[in-house]
Amino acid sequence: MGVFCWLVGLLLQVALAEPSVTETPVNRFAAVPLVNFTTDRGVGYGVYGALFHLGPEGPGDAPYLAQVGAQLYQTTGGYQDHKLVVDLPRLAGGAVRADLQVGLEVWDGAFYFGQGNALPRLRPEATPEGFYTFGLESLRVVSKARIPVWGEAELFVGQLARSAGIAVYPGSRLDIEQPVGVSGGWLSQVQAGLLIDTRDHEFAATDGVFSEVSLRGSHPVLGSDWTMWGFNLTDRRYWSLGEKDLVLALREAVDLQRGEAPFFHQVVMGGSQWVDIGGPLAMRGLPIGRYRGEWTLYGDAELRWGVKDFSTRRSGFRVFLVSFVGGVRIVEPSEPDSGVHAHVGGGGGVRLLYNEVFLARLDLALGREEYSSVDDPLGKTVSERGWVPGVYLAFSAPY
Repeated sequence: MGVFCWLVGLLLQVALAEPSVTETPVNRFAAVPLVNFTTDRGVGYGVYGALFHLGPEGPGDAPYLAQVGAQLYQTTGGYQDHKLVVDLPRLAGGAVRADLQVGLEVWDGAFYFGQGNALPRLRPEATPEGFYTFGLESLRVVSKARIPVWGEAELFVGQLARSAGIAVYPGSRLDIEQPVGVSGGWLSQVQAGLLIDTRDHEFAATDGVFSEVSLRGSHPVLGSDWTMWGFNLTDRRYWSLGEKDLVLALREAVDLQRGEAPFFHQVVMGGSQWVDIGGPLAMRGLPIGRYRGEWTLYGDAELRWGVKDFSTRRSGFRVFLVSFVGGVRIVEPSEPDSGVHAHVGGGGGVRLLYNEVFLARLDLALGREEYSSVDDPLGKTVSERGWVPGVYLAFSAPY
């Protein structure tokens, strides 16, 4: 909770420093420290700052007219994630919403535990150095646009360009299995889909749906080193339980990847939002890259309780308490893994909404891990299970 108090203090300083020349400020700035901890990676730290342009007459029905944000982030376990984000909700008089993200990832120890759903791992203290890891340097450019087409329905289109330099450590599981993409290369992928977004608030919805269906694909004619296609169906729903300060939020999704899907991108789902399995977005408690495969079925449920509203000068804050559960099931056609066999996690957290446009969150999660014995390094049989912690301080809700 000390980390969250630090976050509140930082946002208060930003709010109190705002000039009071006009009654309605045209621009607002916010910054949040990024902190997380996992048993495998140690401590991650950094900062995300964003400038919001509201316009002299306000943003209308959009959260803002423009956002420009930047992130600097690294961990003690050899990971860096730096990015620039531009979000323009009302291009062409509100007819188009466009956003662009440019990022650089550097991993000394990105995870590869294999492909499939039945992948018990060695306990960390019994794992040979580098056995489940590889090196990755990746530059990515992600652009998307949403265009209203009929009623609440919108068309969205997007382009992903991602380079991957892979360092394969001798004797690692990646070295043994040699999956598609092990030599690195360039992934160029386009996607298109339809979505319905009836949320009453983009950052703290109390009612509505945000559902979408999409197709994506890559091919050498797009400049890609791999040919693949994918399908994604994601449904998000929000209900007020009696009062608007208590909200149930649900997300269920099915994702399919076929063809030459490079292993380093298999954990990234399709759709209008970037979602990777493991870490702070989906299947909290387990690390990013813990499970990957052809079919991914995942779901989350959150109970969000608005406990406090307060303001300082012209800045407003809302505080929420959250409890959550989540699960994921990978289906790999060649894998003899029958039954439900879902991987689950859960936890709770605190969220702070600043001026209705900037959400910071602290999530504390426990993921259910499966372990193999020391004489079974490739994880054929589960010998025991246990809970592992994950702590995430980040910006924006997971859904």
